[in-house]
Amino acid sequence: MLKIALFGMAALFLSMFAGSIRREYGFLVAVCTSFLIFSYGLDKISLMIQEIRAFESMAGIDGAYIRILLKMAGIAYLSQLAVSLCRDAGQGAMAGQIGFAGKISMLIVSLPVLKTLVETIGDILV
Repeated sequence: MLKIALFGMAALFLSMFAGSIRREYGFLVAVCTSFLIFSYGLDKISLMIQEIRAFESMAGIDGAYIRILLKMAGIAYLSQLAVSLCRDAGQGAMAGQIGFAGKISMLIVSLPVLKTLVETIGDILV
């Protein structure tokens, strides 16, 4: 994380310097930096998936629930990335709509878990 933070700070200063020459250059540096940091995160996702599968087999959790949680995390990260890029570009209204769509998507993906939870509570009460 320290490497990413230092890389981000260096890119910030480079973006500010390039932006003082021409605004488009600063924006280009910011977008390239975002892409590089995002690709670094994608490399770490495979390690995370391996750990989750090990945890899944150790705890005996149904794989469908883990997939739903991963989908929700993916939706959250992608929508946050899109919202941040839109806000940086000065498109606050579009950013708000993307955030809303991301929240609705996470709710739709989580409906099977909610259904199972309600059924379990119903079985306990009866």
